[in-house]
Amino acid sequence: MKMNTLEETAEFLRRGKRALITGHAMPDGDSVGSVLAMSFLLSETGVECHVITPDPLPAVYDFLPGAERFTMETDRLPQCDLAVILDCTDLTRLGDKLEAYISRVPLLVNIDHHVSNQEFGHCNFVDAQAAATGEIIYDLAAVMGVPVSREIAANLYTAIAMDTGSFRFDNTTDRTHEVIARLIRSGIDAAEINKNLFETKEYVQLKLLGYALNQLKVTEDGRVAWITIPAPVMQELGALDEHADGIINYPRMLEGVEIGLLFREISPGKFKVGFRSKKRIDVNRLASAFGGGGHPRAAGCSVQGDIQEVENKVIDLCIKALKADDI
Repeated sequence: MKMNTLEETAEFLRRGKRALITGHAMPDGDSVGSVLAMSFLLSETGVECHVITPDPLPAVYDFLPGAERFTMETDRLPQCDLAVILDCTDLTRLGDKLEAYISRVPLLVNIDHHVSNQEFGHCNFVDAQAAATGEIIYDLAAVMGVPVSREIAANLYTAIAMDTGSFRFDNTTDRTHEVIARLIRSGIDAAEINKNLFETKEYVQLKLLGYALNQLKVTEDGRVAWITIPAPVMQELGALDEHADGIINYPRMLEGVEIGLLFREISPGKFKVGFRSKKRIDVNRLASAFGGGGHPRAAGCSVQGDIQEVENKVIDLCIKALKADDI
């Protein structure tokens, strides 16, 4: 399928009068920030915007300008003539209800930075070199001639900060820092945003982290590390999906580890598996072996089976990938 230019994407967006804007299920910072920034951007051009989330908005993002715009209800939505899907590799990641609604929308714009994006839109702009979808939205605002307000800037800063691990991950480029500098010049309080994102935790979140670190395991050669969180543990602690955010990064922090994994049971016998790598292994390829995907250094998938079976399948594949890389 033909990839559209940013200018063509802007033209597609200008055709809409009433837009549905959404991102992937289990929304993260890039998805939330990009969706809200897009809603402010399109509103400036006269488009009536409806902001939808497939899953509840994590509380950590409640401080963002426009967070109150999110709804999970599609039943009462007026018929939209434009759907804008952000930071989402595949329509199935929206859930059945939202996917069914979008199938009735005549114009679908897909904007993303995942290399595994399925290019499902009538217009597709996918830039795998962008640090975050939020970085693309910043460029799109310039093409559309929309000034970056403080509301847009705060959301884009959040999108980029979260997907770069607060600018620590290797997807952070000189271009990323240039965009961030311009966002700060717009008048946002970057220190306050960072405090909300990285320095404010709920009690249950720290309790879950404590449990997770106690479960940390490493392969004999020390190159693969993983944490497993069964569903009953989440229930016992009263933890939500959002409280597990960031735990995936701890296995990768270990000295000598190349691949870090998080196995989280989301329903009996079904696990969400997160992959992180340091430098050498393309974990997007590993996740795609199980029907998932993402980025070369960060990816995910869902795997069914009992805990031991799922761990063995995924860890064995990681070990094989490391051995192949050694050749």
